[in-house]
Amino acid sequence: MSSKRIHIIKREDGWAVKKQGAQRASKIYPTKEDAKSGTKDLQRKGHDIIIHKRDGSIEEWKKGK
Repeated sequence: MSSKRIHIIKREDGWAVKKQGAQRASKIYPTKEDAKSGTKDLQRKGHDIIIHKRDGSIEEWKKGK
């Protein structure tokens, strides 16, 4: 299991990339696809990427490599 989980969540100002347990988002992207692309390097480094739907439920869970 990876040491960290990264969440992609919908916000009013776009799609936020946020480390689990963090108070603030690391980065805000205009689209979900941009946010997914922005986390590929983190996934390669072993982080799990958890992608949420607009309603907050989990759409996809990508295990770190």
